[in-house]
Amino acid sequence: MPTNESAPPRGVCGAWRRCFWVPRLMLVVATAHMVVGAVAMSAQWSGIVSDGLWNAIRHDVFARRTALWFMIGGMAFFGLGLLVRRSVIATGRLPGEAGWILPALGMPVVALEPLSGGWALIALGVPAVVASRRDRSAGASTLCSTGRRPVNGRRA
Repeated sequence: MPTNESAPPRGVCGAWRRCFWVPRLMLVVATAHMVVGAVAMSAQWSGIVSDGLWNAIRHDVFARRTALWFMIGGMAFFGLGLLVRRSVIATGRLPGEAGWILPALGMPVVALEPLSGGWALIALGVPAVVASRRDRSAGASTLCSTGRRPVNGRRA
């Protein structure tokens, strides 16, 4: 049966509304990160493509390596957003780890480069921690998408 993300899992309506915005915003921030990387580093990417992609990023070309890792960082964050989204759909609650990892990623970025996107991670992480703690205190953490209690880590 396909998952319908517009409707909450049975038995977890309050938690659904509080936590589903976090993975959506994570996907938006990750997409913005990749778009900024593609636009701001378009000269590096055009050079990489014109060199034929294979071995186009050599050890002596720092700007191309920066463009590559900037894009990989955005893709990894997009993957994290997808995993958090899947967790919210499956369990009806936001994992607490997702809330804590966002400011943990953002704080070193802000410390090393204050004019950066690290502020978006912190701004998204703080309310995510609050939402995950509300879910836990509301008892939503013990329900799975079927509305039954999990048995040995599996859906009942």
